[in-house]
Amino acid sequence: MRFHFKEKASTLYDFFMFPKLLYIEPEETHKLNDVLGDEISKTFLDHDAYKAFIKAAREDLEPYKDPLLGFYADEVISNYDFPSLLFRSYSLLGYETHQDYLQAIKADDDAVIKKNLIYALIKVESGDDEISDEEARASAESLCDDSDALLKLIRQTPTTENHRWILMMIIENPKSYLNVYIDLMNTLKPVFERHYRNYEKKIEHFKQDIVETLQKGGVEAFEALTHNIIPREILKDENDIITSVVNPYRFGGLTFGEDAVIVWGLEMKTGFKNIADFSQDTRKNRAKVFKTLSDETRYEVLKHIANGVRSTKTIATSLGISSATVIYHINAFITAKLIKVVKTNDKPGYLVDYEGLETFWRDFINDLKSK
Repeated sequence: MRFHFKEKASTLYDFFMFPKLLYIEPEETHKLNDVLGDEISKTFLDHDAYKAFIKAAREDLEPYKDPLLGFYADEVISNYDFPSLLFRSYSLLGYETHQDYLQAIKADDDAVIKKNLIYALIKVESGDDEISDEEARASAESLCDDSDALLKLIRQTPTTENHRWILMMIIENPKSYLNVYIDLMNTLKPVFERHYRNYEKKIEHFKQDIVETLQKGGVEAFEALTHNIIPREILKDENDIITSVVNPYRFGGLTFGEDAVIVWGLEMKTGFKNIADFSQDTRKNRAKVFKTLSDETRYEVLKHIANGVRSTKTIATSLGISSATVIYHINAFITAKLIKVVKTNDKPGYLVDYEGLETFWRDFINDLKSK
């Protein structure tokens, strides 16, 4: 099992995600975490520094707020931002600069870019595990010439009403919007670099502290660094890793075209340690379990998993929420040890950890009885 750090892709990913900081309120930073619970996220050593980073970036991005709304949804988390859809069809790996990447996309015909954007939309909307690439591309082909069906698909996307109309316009005129986006990102490049250069030493430390440790120690090092919180089942024989300054407390999978990468946020070593420390504090961990289950929607997600539903899209549709929200709840369950990850047909799935729950309740009752 091997690990490969993609430094150029890390920088490109952060550059394309940098404008999202405009829509993040400092007090809402916990919503960015795929693995962490609300209480844990508030205890990070560098959390105040991250809030300061967001505040400074927002001030510099404010003059570009209106043009950015043409490409980024006005919400903290969205799978429907223009670059996020581009990532689904066009991998970031192998490119030196954002111009190289965007110009390579621009080299495609309008019809090809349109079909790829529709394909990306279908994959996001349906869930990667629910529809094959072949089925998604066939559907995208048919939707290219069916405006009514395409509009219906876009209307179903769980994003803002304004962004739905923007998506429709982008998909109908992709190259025109791509030209505007290229100009906008060229303008933002020095703004991004001014903030990003402050993290160069931390990125070098990440390469030495995380990447080299993984490359030398393999799966055992992975389990040690994540404190066994993330199951080894998510790993493959070859694992590409990027890090993030913009989302320093994120850990999760990301799809770049045909490439799958692991996003390992710049501060997640601290994050995993805090989760482990939190879990070892019995009373705090019990409180986390109760808090996790106290949310009605989250409880319904757990009920679906208990009933054998594996599709995040199916759960999202049933409950009237986005797939991203379902994944957020699932990660809360993993952190609270309410569910466990299993692998079926080389894909991770989820099962309620009944044995763990029984132990939890038994220990809880015994604690209440103790004097």
